[in-house]
Amino acid sequence: MFKIGLFASLLSIASVLTLATYSASANDAPAAAPCVHTSFKTELVKDACTKGGQKAAKDAMKIFMKEKKIKSCNQCHSKLAPKYDLKPDGLEQYQKAGGR
Repeated sequence: MFKIGLFASLLSIASVLTLATYSASANDAPAAAPCVHTSFKTELVKDACTKGGQKAAKDAMKIFMKEKKIKSCNQCHSKLAPKYDLKPDGLEQYQKAGGR
């Protein structure tokens, strides 16, 4: 009788821990990091930041770079994460590549 009670207790504890872990992980998803800049000179980055934060802006720029065959972010940016500072001619290079 003692073995059945012990087994039932262990099974109950295991199921409670499983449910607690399973439900907590769904709520713990991190929110999208907002863009550091608040004023934007390009429509592409402004729209992406509005929709999905910094990750969306980075993804949008990667797609733009792939389409325009730009090999490195450092062509236009002097520093990358977290601020992505532009070189003095970074915006001009973006516009020459076809960006708006």
